[in-house]
Amino acid sequence: MSIAVQPAHQKSGYGTALLKWIVEFFRKSGASQLEVGTGTFGYQLAFYQRHGFRVTSIDHDFFVNNYPEPIFEDGIQLFDMLRLALKYPSKVA
Repeated sequence: MSIAVQPAHQKSGYGTALLKWIVEFFRKSGASQLEVGTGTFGYQLAFYQRHGFRVTSIDHDFFVNNYPEPIFEDGIQLFDMLRLALKYPSKVA
Protein backbone atom coordinates (compact mmCIF):
# COMPACT_ATOMS: atom_id res chain seq x y z
CA MET A 1 0.00 0.00 0.00
CA SER A 2 1.05 3.59 -0.38
CA ILE A 3 0.78 6.07 2.44
CA ALA A 4 1.42 9.78 2.38
CA VAL A 5 0.79 13.00 4.24
CA GLN A 6 -0.66 15.94 2.31
CA PRO A 7 2.16 18.40 1.47
CA ALA A 8 0.51 21.18 3.50
CA HIS A 9 0.69 18.94 6.61
CA GLN A 10 4.18 17.51 6.14
CA LYS A 11 6.82 18.22 8.79
CA SER A 12 4.06 18.58 11.39
CA GLY A 13 4.55 15.19 13.06
CA TYR A 14 1.66 13.39 11.36
CA GLY A 15 3.92 11.06 9.37
CA THR A 16 5.98 10.23 12.45
CA ALA A 17 2.83 9.51 14.48
CA LEU A 18 1.46 7.30 11.68
CA LEU A 19 4.72 5.39 11.25
CA LYS A 20 5.15 4.87 15.01
CA TRP A 21 1.61 3.46 15.18
CA ILE A 22 2.31 1.09 12.28
CA VAL A 23 5.65 -0.05 13.76
CA GLU A 24 4.05 -0.76 17.15
CA PHE A 25 1.01 -2.48 15.62
CA PHE A 26 3.15 -4.97 13.70
CA ARG A 27 5.54 -5.43 16.65
CA LYS A 28 2.55 -6.48 18.80
CA SER A 29 1.31 -8.71 15.96
CA GLY A 30 4.53 -10.73 16.19
CA ALA A 31 6.17 -9.58 12.95
CA SER A 32 9.92 -10.10 12.67
CA GLN A 33 10.45 -7.07 10.44
CA LEU A 34 8.69 -4.27 8.62
CA GLU A 35 9.61 -3.41 5.02
CA VAL A 36 9.08 -0.23 3.00
CA GLY A 37 10.05 1.03 -0.43
CA THR A 38 10.89 4.61 -1.39
CA GLY A 39 12.84 6.64 -3.92
CA THR A 40 16.63 6.73 -3.88
CA PHE A 41 16.82 10.31 -2.59
CA GLY A 42 14.74 12.93 -0.84
CA TYR A 43 13.19 13.57 2.53
CA GLN A 44 11.29 10.24 2.53
CA LEU A 45 14.54 8.26 2.58
CA ALA A 46 15.90 10.29 5.49
CA PHE A 47 12.53 9.98 7.27
CA TYR A 48 12.64 6.18 7.26
CA GLN A 49 16.32 6.08 8.19
CA ARG A 50 15.67 8.35 11.20
CA HIS A 51 13.17 5.75 12.39
CA GLY A 52 15.64 2.86 12.22
CA PHE A 53 15.01 1.48 8.74
CA ARG A 54 18.07 0.21 6.86
CA VAL A 55 18.51 -0.24 3.10
CA THR A 56 18.28 -3.90 2.08
CA SER A 57 18.12 -3.78 -1.72
CA ILE A 58 17.52 -1.71 -4.84
CA ASP A 59 14.67 -2.41 -7.24
CA HIS A 60 16.15 -1.02 -10.46
CA ASP A 61 13.79 0.89 -12.78
CA PHE A 62 10.83 0.30 -10.44
CA PHE A 63 9.24 3.70 -11.04
CA VAL A 64 9.75 3.47 -14.81
CA ASN A 65 8.30 -0.05 -15.08
CA ASN A 66 5.36 0.35 -12.67
CA TYR A 67 3.95 3.82 -13.29
CA PRO A 68 2.41 5.07 -16.55
CA GLU A 69 3.95 8.56 -16.27
CA PRO A 70 7.41 9.61 -15.09
CA ILE A 71 7.61 10.62 -11.42
CA PHE A 72 9.76 13.58 -10.47
CA GLU A 73 11.03 14.60 -7.05
CA ASP A 74 12.54 18.09 -6.82
CA GLY A 75 12.92 18.15 -10.61
CA ILE A 76 14.77 14.81 -10.76
CA GLN A 77 13.13 11.73 -12.28
CA LEU A 78 12.77 8.73 -9.99
CA PHE A 79 13.97 5.47 -11.54
CA ASP A 80 14.96 3.04 -8.77
CA MET A 81 13.22 2.10 -5.53
CA LEU A 82 15.19 1.47 -2.37
CA ARG A 83 13.85 -1.31 -0.19
CA LEU A 84 14.35 -0.73 3.54
CA ALA A 85 13.62 -2.88 6.56
CA LEU A 86 13.19 -2.36 10.28
CA LYS A 87 14.02 -5.58 12.10
CA TYR A 88 12.30 -6.17 15.39
CA PRO A 89 14.43 -7.53 18.21
CA SER A 90 13.83 -11.23 18.78
CA LYS A 91 12.00 -12.03 21.98
CA VAL A 92 14.09 -13.63 24.71
CA ALA A 93 12.37 -16.39 26.69
